[in-house]
Parts: sequence; structure tokens; C-alpha cells
Amino acid sequence: MASIATKAEPQTMTAAERQTRRDLAALYRLVDHHGWIDLIYNHISAKIPGETDAYLVNPYGLLYEEVTPDNLVKVRLSDGEIIDRNPDAETNVAAHDLHAPVLAARDDLQCLAHVHTPAIMAVSAMAQGLLPATQTAIGFGGRIGYHDYGFGGDACERLVRDFEGKDTVILRNHGVMIAGQTIAEAYVQLHNFQMACEAQVMLMAAGSDLQYPPQEIIDGQTKGFGMWLDRPGGPRDPAGCVEWQAALRMLARKGVNFHGADA
Repeated sequence: MASIATKAEPQTMTAAERQTRRDLAALYRLVDHHGWIDLIYNHISAKIPGETDAYLVNPYGLLYEEVTPDNLVKVRLSDGEIIDRNPDAETNVAAHDLHAPVLAARDDLQCLAHVHTPAIMAVSAMAQGLLPATQTAIGFGGRIGYHDYGFGGDACERLVRDFEGKDTVILRNHGVMIAGQTIAEAYVQLHNFQMACEAQVMLMAAGSDLQYPPQEIIDGQTKGFGMWLDRPGGPRDPAGCVEWQAALRMLARKGVNFHGADA
């Protein structure tokens, strides 16, 4: 586990950190709502705008339904040391090993979500990976990397290479890491990836031959999906994402507090 640090004074928190804590806590609650959880395991991280050597992640031992803006742990990107908030906090060592190298190497990314739902694990073990058999899967064309199973050694360096030019990396026989330029994008991409994997598992279970669109149609749809991500009001728009706002309204209707103690 990461080491322990003294608690920071609340007034030292920037507005950017406070908003990132709210958004990241909301993402944890959304993942819990959808059932993409694995007890106390898996992790979602987010860099804080304006800070070059810090990210936020869940404290080890909590279910996702217990994550709040106030108990998220601030970790130094360079060495994994806990640098604020909760003097009793611990983080999952695997979180730093998986997230920090990619966050440090990719200035364009803010958020990384690591999950292993049954459908995603199933696709991660298929030799062919994610197939362009559905519209949702086609949207990931050209944006998926693959990371061979294994820990230690050069695993961190390999993961960084596997993320070069990609925003989704399937961890073979393990799960997935979904990256986002915003926390909203990580959520939307994870939602779409989970749906694509569920559909593929169903199709494979049906045992019938699969039909694929012509390659030129696939290429056009893939390009169009990239434009959809970059559109005003889309998942990458720093001014706000309509899908994300809809998800937050759903949490609010259910009485989920993702604002923290200052709500």
C-alpha cells in the first residue's frame, strides 16, 4: 500500500481540485449504479487541472457506493506517496502501477477507468479482441490497444506503449483501461465499451456466423465517431457534456450525494 501523509487543511484545496473530486466521485457512483464493480477492487483515477504531479483515486477497502469527494485520496504521480486529506487512507498498489505511468506519459488524458466486468473479461480473453460486429463496437475502430497479461518486469513500460495513440486498452485475460480527456469522456467511453462487449458475448454465444459491414463503411463510421466525441456538448467538451449531465441528474434523482460535505 502507499504510505501515509498528514491531512491537508481544507482551505488549501483549489476550485479545480474540488470540482475534480465531485466529478470523480460521481463516476464511481455511476459505475456502481450500472453494476460494473468488483467488490473493493478496480480503480478510477483523475488528474487535477493545474497540478502536474498529483492525481485522485479511491481509498483501498471501500465499495464504490462508499466513495465520496471527501474520501478520495490525493497521490503524488511521480512516486505514489499519499500527499493529503486522510491520515488513515491507503491506496491499492496496483492502482499506481497501472494508472501513474499512463497519466504521466499522456498530457492529453485526465481520467483512467479500470474495470473487469464479466463481458469485458470475456472479450479480453478472445484472440480476435473486440469485433466490429455492432455500431457501438465499430466506434472504437483504430482506438484500441492490447496489453498482454503479466505483472512486474517491463509491464508498466509496455502499458505506456500500448496506450500510444489509443484511448482504450484491453488488458488480455484481465479487463480494460478506458481513458478520457475529461471524466465525462471516460464515463461515456466505458458505457459504450461495456455495451459492445455484452453484445459480442451474446453474438458469440448464439453460435451463428457474424456479418460485418463493408470496410469502407466501417472506416467512415469510425471517423464519424471521433467527430462525435469532439462535438460541442460532447464527451470531450470542457464546457460540459450532455450525456454526463444527464447521468448526474439521474444520480441526483436517486438521492446520491456526489458533492461531498459542502453540498
